[in-house]
Amino acid sequence: MKEKGSPILLALVLGLLYWASIPTVTPDPTQCDLLDTSPLIEEVAKVEFVAPPKEVDPQPSPSDKPHEAVKREILVFLAPKDQKCEPCDRWKRCEMRRFIDAKWDVAIFDEPHSYGQTPTFELKSGDKKATLTGYTTLEQAGEAVR
Repeated sequence: MKEKGSPILLALVLGLLYWASIPTVTPDPTQCDLLDTSPLIEEVAKVEFVAPPKEVDPQPSPSDKPHEAVKREILVFLAPKDQKCEPCDRWKRCEMRRFIDAKWDVAIFDEPHSYGQTPTFELKSGDKKATLTGYTTLEQAGEAVR
Protein backbone atom coordinates (compact mmCIF):
# COMPACT_ATOMS: atom_id res chain seq x y z
CA MET A 1 0.00 0.00 0.00
CA LYS A 2 1.41 3.37 -1.06
CA GLU A 3 0.99 6.46 1.08
CA LYS A 4 -0.45 9.56 -0.56
CA GLY A 5 1.95 11.91 1.22
CA SER A 6 5.15 10.24 -0.05
CA PRO A 7 5.70 12.41 -3.16
CA ILE A 8 4.97 15.56 -1.20
CA LEU A 9 7.30 14.49 1.62
CA LEU A 10 10.02 13.60 -0.88
CA ALA A 11 9.65 16.98 -2.64
CA LEU A 12 9.81 18.76 0.72
CA VAL A 13 12.99 16.89 1.76
CA LEU A 14 14.65 17.58 -1.62
CA GLY A 15 13.65 21.23 -1.40
CA LEU A 16 15.16 21.55 2.07
CA LEU A 17 18.38 19.86 0.92
CA TYR A 18 18.62 22.23 -2.06
CA TRP A 19 17.95 25.26 0.17
CA ALA A 20 20.63 24.13 2.65
CA SER A 21 23.18 23.78 -0.14
CA ILE A 22 22.80 27.42 -1.28
CA PRO A 23 25.67 29.52 0.16
CA THR A 24 24.38 32.11 2.60
CA VAL A 25 27.30 34.52 2.28
CA THR A 26 28.44 35.59 -1.14
CA PRO A 27 32.13 36.38 -1.30
CA ASP A 28 33.05 40.01 -1.86
CA PRO A 29 34.58 40.21 -5.35
CA THR A 30 36.72 43.18 -4.30
CA GLN A 31 38.57 41.18 -1.65
CA CYS A 32 41.63 39.18 -2.54
CA ASP A 33 43.08 36.17 -0.81
CA LEU A 34 45.46 37.74 1.68
CA LEU A 35 46.88 34.38 2.67
CA ASP A 36 48.57 33.92 -0.72
CA THR A 37 52.31 34.14 -0.03
CA SER A 38 53.63 33.99 -3.56
CA PRO A 39 57.14 35.40 -4.14
CA LEU A 40 55.69 38.27 -6.19
CA ILE A 41 53.63 39.51 -3.24
CA GLU A 42 56.64 39.34 -0.95
CA GLU A 43 58.73 41.25 -3.48
CA VAL A 44 56.10 43.98 -3.96
CA ALA A 45 55.82 44.37 -0.20
CA LYS A 46 59.51 45.35 -0.07
CA VAL A 47 59.13 48.21 -2.60
CA GLU A 48 59.24 51.71 -1.12
CA PHE A 49 57.37 54.45 -2.93
CA VAL A 50 58.66 58.03 -2.68
CA ALA A 51 56.58 60.96 -3.91
CA PRO A 52 58.40 63.42 -6.15
CA PRO A 53 59.02 66.86 -4.63
CA LYS A 54 56.40 69.51 -5.45
CA GLU A 55 57.45 72.24 -7.80
CA VAL A 56 56.69 75.78 -6.67
CA ASP A 57 55.57 78.24 -9.34
CA PRO A 58 57.36 81.58 -8.76
CA GLN A 59 54.37 83.43 -10.30
CA PRO A 60 51.13 81.95 -8.88
CA SER A 61 47.96 82.68 -10.82
CA PRO A 62 45.29 85.00 -9.34
CA SER A 63 43.03 81.99 -8.77
CA ASP A 64 45.66 80.50 -6.43
CA LYS A 65 45.12 83.31 -3.92
CA PRO A 66 43.09 82.17 -0.95
CA HIS A 67 39.71 83.84 -0.84
CA GLU A 68 38.04 84.71 2.41
CA ALA A 69 34.95 82.68 3.10
CA VAL A 70 31.79 84.66 3.74
CA LYS A 71 31.00 84.60 7.44
CA ARG A 72 27.52 83.20 8.01
CA GLU A 73 25.68 83.68 11.28
CA ILE A 74 22.33 82.49 12.55
CA LEU A 75 20.71 83.79 15.73
CA VAL A 76 17.99 81.37 16.83
CA PHE A 77 15.25 82.68 19.10
CA LEU A 78 13.49 79.73 20.73
CA ALA A 79 10.68 79.55 23.25
CA PRO A 80 11.87 80.21 26.82
CA LYS A 81 13.08 77.11 28.64
CA ASP A 82 9.89 76.83 30.74
CA GLN A 83 7.64 76.72 27.63
CA LYS A 84 7.09 73.76 25.30
CA CYS A 85 7.77 74.37 21.60
CA GLU A 86 7.87 71.28 19.36
CA PRO A 87 9.26 73.11 16.27
CA CYS A 88 12.01 74.60 18.47
CA ASP A 89 12.96 71.20 19.90
CA ARG A 90 12.85 69.58 16.46
CA TRP A 91 15.06 72.33 14.97
CA LYS A 92 17.69 71.81 17.69
CA ARG A 93 17.50 68.03 17.16
CA CYS A 94 17.45 67.94 13.36
CA GLU A 95 18.85 71.15 11.85
CA MET A 96 21.30 72.72 14.29
CA ARG A 97 24.06 70.16 13.56
CA ARG A 98 23.60 70.72 9.81
CA PHE A 99 24.20 74.47 10.25
CA ILE A 100 27.28 73.88 12.38
CA ASP A 101 28.66 71.36 9.87
CA ALA A 102 28.08 73.91 7.08
CA LYS A 103 30.28 76.38 9.03
CA TRP A 104 27.51 78.71 10.21
CA ASP A 105 28.07 80.50 13.54
CA VAL A 106 25.03 79.45 15.59
CA ALA A 107 23.76 81.33 18.66
CA ILE A 108 20.74 80.06 20.60
CA PHE A 109 18.52 82.35 22.69
CA ASP A 110 16.05 80.50 24.90
CA GLU A 111 15.50 83.30 27.39
CA PRO A 112 12.52 85.69 27.09
CA HIS A 113 12.78 87.84 23.92
CA SER A 114 10.61 90.20 21.88
CA TYR A 115 9.66 87.74 19.12
CA GLY A 116 6.07 86.54 19.46
CA GLN A 117 6.44 83.41 17.32
CA THR A 118 9.14 80.81 17.80
CA PRO A 119 11.42 79.69 16.42
CA THR A 120 12.59 82.91 14.77
CA PHE A 121 15.90 83.15 12.93
CA GLU A 122 18.04 86.20 12.23
CA LEU A 123 20.41 85.32 9.40
CA LYS A 124 23.51 87.13 8.21
CA SER A 125 25.78 86.15 5.34
CA GLY A 126 28.34 88.77 4.38
CA ASP A 127 26.35 91.99 3.97
CA LYS A 128 22.97 90.26 3.48
CA LYS A 129 20.48 89.87 6.32
CA ALA A 130 17.14 88.12 6.67
CA THR A 131 14.66 87.18 9.37
CA LEU A 132 12.65 83.97 9.09
CA THR A 133 9.92 82.68 11.38
CA GLY A 134 8.96 79.05 11.84
CA TYR A 135 10.94 75.88 11.29
CA THR A 136 13.76 76.69 8.86
CA THR A 137 16.09 74.28 7.09
CA LEU A 138 19.69 74.93 6.09
CA GLU A 139 18.62 75.20 2.45
CA GLN A 140 15.89 77.76 3.25
CA ALA A 141 18.34 79.85 5.27
CA GLY A 142 20.94 79.78 2.51
CA GLU A 143 18.33 80.85 -0.05
CA ALA A 144 17.16 83.73 2.18
CA VAL A 145 20.61 85.34 2.31
CA ARG A 146 21.74 84.53 -1.24
